[in-house]
Amino acid sequence: RKTEFQHIPEDRPLVCHFSANNPDEFAQAARLCQDQCDAIDLNLGCPQRTAYLGHFGSYLLGKEDRELVLSIVRAGVKAVSIPIFVKIRLLDT
Repeated sequence: RKTEFQHIPEDRPLVCHFSANNPDEFAQAARLCQDQCDAIDLNLGCPQRTAYLGHFGSYLLGKEDRELVLSIVRAGVKAVSIPIFVKIRLLDT
């Protein structure tokens, strides 16, 4: 995984951007990169079909997934010492 994550010092501040639907996997991913970035971003804004099929991104914004989203964010916050951001996108649907 370290070979896949490449950046240069001029890339700062650097935020690592993830989509997730599993608290433990999100926390693990955040831990893997926390020493190489300044913050972690959970993407809850993706409206793409792949997000629908994988049940992530904006498809987690319904009331039925609220507890899941909260548990994902809490797991990330507990796992790392850098800020966790959450990106959302408001859609007219």
